[in-house]
Amino acid sequence: MMKDFEEKSVKFIIRAKENRKFEEIESFLISSSLKKWGDWEIIKDSKVKLYTGKPIENKRGNLHFRQEKVETKFRLVVIKNEKTNKEFWFLTNEFELTAKEIADYYRKRWDIEVFFRFLKQELNLSHLVSLNKNGIQVMVYMTMIAAMLLLIYKKANNLGYKTAKRRIAMELRDMITAILIIFAGGNPDKVFKT
Repeated sequence: MMKDFEEKSVKFIIRAKENRKFEEIESFLISSSLKKWGDWEIIKDSKVKLYTGKPIENKRGNLHFRQEKVETKFRLVVIKNEKTNKEFWFLTNEFELTAKEIADYYRKRWDIEVFFRFLKQELNLSHLVSLNKNGIQVMVYMTMIAAMLLLIYKKANNLGYKTAKRRIAMELRDMITAILIIFAGGNPDKVFKT
């Protein structure tokens, strides 16, 4: 997939496994002026060729993987958090950015993932009704408007998030039911006895 992106000139930054096998072609760490910022330190910033597992079927029909070196050159950036002692490996085909910018872009990408997880889990945006750009934008905007209305309702009624979500759903359901009863020529007061 990364090779396809490179061939189509699509820029990407992905997180890689820490034990990914590679061959270093050139190190950019020597020429880099910034090697530390905050709790982060750049461990490696290199142009690399990666090894990939090519699926091979043996005589018995079992599938195993033979390692092959991909000729496409990528950039490997490894950063380490001094507080947690955790390393993050990033692969990209972007050679113009600094290592810090690559890490920052990945973090922003992760913020987008967290945002969509919030939309799916908390606001029940489980699937997209439309697959074109305009339809997706409308769905996301409507979901965000609903989230803002929910937060306003929560604050106005001094409720917790889950309680506000449950109550606003019940009140909307009752209001829509009353409107439908009126349109059908009925009296909602007979259905909703207070």
